[in-house]
Amino acid sequence: MIGVGASRNISQKRYNTLNSFMKEYFGEKVYKVSVDGGFTCPVRDGTKGWRGCIFCNIKSFTPPYAERARSVKDQILEGIENVKKFRKARKYVVYFQPYTNTYADVEKLRKLYNEALEAHPDIVGIFIGTRPDCLSYEIIDLLDELNRKTFLVVELGLQSSNNRTLELIKRGHTVEDYIDATKKLHERNIRTLPHIIIGLPGDTEQDYINGARLISDLGVFAVKIHPLHVVKFTELELWYRKGEYKPLEISEYVEYVGLFLENLSPRIYIARITGEAPDKFLVAPEWCKNKFKVMQEIDLYLEKKNIYQGASYESQRIVNIYQ
Repeated sequence: MIGVGASRNISQKRYNTLNSFMKEYFGEKVYKVSVDGGFTCPVRDGTKGWRGCIFCNIKSFTPPYAERARSVKDQILEGIENVKKFRKARKYVVYFQPYTNTYADVEKLRKLYNEALEAHPDIVGIFIGTRPDCLSYEIIDLLDELNRKTFLVVELGLQSSNNRTLELIKRGHTVEDYIDATKKLHERNIRTLPHIIIGLPGDTEQDYINGARLISDLGVFAVKIHPLHVVKFTELELWYRKGEYKPLEISEYVEYVGLFLENLSPRIYIARITGEAPDKFLVAPEWCKNKFKVMQEIDLYLEKKNIYQGASYESQRIVNIYQ
């Protein structure tokens, strides 16, 4: 598949980062600009539900400039100006982030994606966040067109490898839906990037191992790993207030990330290894306020335990070959 790591090149961090790949691929650091395309979601518009996933408050991870009342082009231009205030940036990718960014008719999608590509001469790619159950053949055809003229990554919200967990958190899709969508995209050589959440109610250590091996066997391009954090105005907040959900301690999260990485193919890039929410939205856990501390704790843990990305995945594959 085009774009997947061609060689085993574990960084000093003991895992391969997407940032390093992008810098090598484009010859310099590439910056991401998020936009709101004005989409909704099938678990919010009544198709599969009304309240969304139990953990989701879009405002908790959308930058202020990405306002759906503004055109995609205006959002991009302001986002680029914001980056330039702090960085000597010369290349950008546009990230269609909030909600489900393939959940519309094909012509609307074509217009928005082309508007993003043409908004600024320094845009070199597009990342599109969506769900595995919102990719019709017509939309995949459109993504195929887009993939032929720019650097495209389709981000798919898997979240868990356990169907019982997906039902509990009200995702509205199955693991099988994710597998099917990923295979269809890979048939067109379209890079995919699943999202995995560590700490979901119902998930176990085995689910993290299964998730890592599932996406490894599918040959995804990269992965985002997030801790489950409680944000305001979500169903999960109600669970937390009533004592029905207890967030992970930082030590637990770090350990589970290590387990996930150990079972993940070394050919997959890590786009994110933790997550955070603004103080005005974050309810718990407190340690999610400082992503740099979490990243440091992960690095220290991997070093202490001599864990590197893919160690157990490779061992398992070797065992399977000779059985």
